[in-house]
Amino acid sequence: MPTFPIIDTHLHVWDQTRLKYSAFDGHPLFGHPYHVEDYQRDCGQLEIEAMVFLECYADFWEGGGQYVDEIRFVEDEAKRDPRIRAIIPMAPVEWGRKVEPILREMQQNHPSVRGIRRIMEFDSDPRALTLSEGFIEGVNLLEQFGWSFDINPNYTQMDIIREFVPKISSGVPMILDHCGKPGIAQGAIAQYRDDIRDLARYPNMYVKLSDLPPYAGPDWTEADLRPYIEATLEHFGPERTIYAGDYPILLQSTNMTEWVEILDRAFFDLGLNAADTRKIYRDNANRFYRLGL
Repeated sequence: MPTFPIIDTHLHVWDQTRLKYSAFDGHPLFGHPYHVEDYQRDCGQLEIEAMVFLECYADFWEGGGQYVDEIRFVEDEAKRDPRIRAIIPMAPVEWGRKVEPILREMQQNHPSVRGIRRIMEFDSDPRALTLSEGFIEGVNLLEQFGWSFDINPNYTQMDIIREFVPKISSGVPMILDHCGKPGIAQGAIAQYRDDIRDLARYPNMYVKLSDLPPYAGPDWTEADLRPYIEATLEHFGPERTIYAGDYPILLQSTNMTEWVEILDRAFFDLGLNAADTRKIYRDNANRFYRLGL
């Protein structure tokens, strides 16, 4: 375990009595509320200094969504645990400049907002969405707010992301969630190395080292994960790699403590020193999400 408090840059909490999440309907693990108290319990002995909330794909529709409602819900959670220092909501960046009033409302009324995530993975046409003129314009608009953008594809969509990233201003910090959900179970390590090497060329790109076990299949082993951890650090280094837990999604395959222990062993075997380990577990997150710690 780290000898210092860490920052968790990927926390989900949700409540089906407050918002509608059709993606979770009937799911045996996710079809019920998760609150900050559940997270506190499941962290076990982990010492968490701060958390960053990531939007939970609450229902949206043409012309609108629960974007601000979700922020208000998380603000209520933060009243019970002020370690929730930042909120990354969803916003319809595909509207291009027309999304600006929503972003302005978030900035003026909800100071914990530090960036935006607009998941493209589950769209009916991820390529058309992500590479559309409006989507690119909307993400570039984040530079005016000083905000970052979380990118959330799976490994079959990484060719889209490799086309998308060069179209975004270097003034918009971006982070690849969950290492791009690599095809570990499919043995796609060569593709992963190629994708991660390409994205690392852009200095405004970071990678979130999180939740790899679900993508390694039900009988995953630590050895299955290690090449992906090694490739991530080879190309992004300790300076642009950021730890995250992805609670409660990781409960499909592991738990908060086991995931940190897996990373601890990998960092030790790779010869990372104390300063580099601290960057990954804390300092990079503090800088990227502007937590002021």
